[in-house]
Amino acid sequence: MLSWLERSRWPLLGLAALLLSVSIGVLIDRQFFQSPRPLEIRLDNAPAAEIQVYVAGAVAQPGVYYLRDGDRWIDALEAAGGPAVDADIESVNLARRLQDEDQVLVPRLGETAALGATYAPPDERIDINAAPAALLETLPGIGPTRAGSIVESRQRDGPFERPEELVERGLIPQSVFEQVRDLITLGP
Repeated sequence: MLSWLERSRWPLLGLAALLLSVSIGVLIDRQFFQSPRPLEIRLDNAPAAEIQVYVAGAVAQPGVYYLRDGDRWIDALEAAGGPAVDADIESVNLARRLQDEDQVLVPRLGETAALGATYAPPDERIDINAAPAALLETLPGIGPTRAGSIVESRQRDGPFERPEELVERGLIPQSVFEQVRDLITLGP
């Protein structure tokens, strides 16, 4: 067998060299000379669009959160750190789907939810003598702290007789009052 191997050594080396060069040629051809495969886009696996929602009211961390299109109110509530201890989560529909620019308001126990709405109707004013803190937060410049102060002030000092009392009682600055003047009322 050793003699056969010695006699066939050069043809075997030639065959191995031929196979190696053909393999290298095929790899080079595939890598550099063939056009790339077309890009395939599958919409069913495409990531959901990103939306922004404002979560306010009785939540641990009110603020604007980035979520995915199709997420629900429960997802927004979880993004905001969950409900506060005094949250009335049974008065909101946690299964409702979110849309970009939604405002999720979670009322506190004893407050009235704004009929499941995320904001006051655009053609109606907010009654500062009756609105819950979560609804007051929908006003420009009124966050959770100022809304809570307004509710506490009307409980402690009585109902507001004039809108200007918001400034007089030190609850909001004049600049914020100018923004909300046309959006508030003292009741029906």
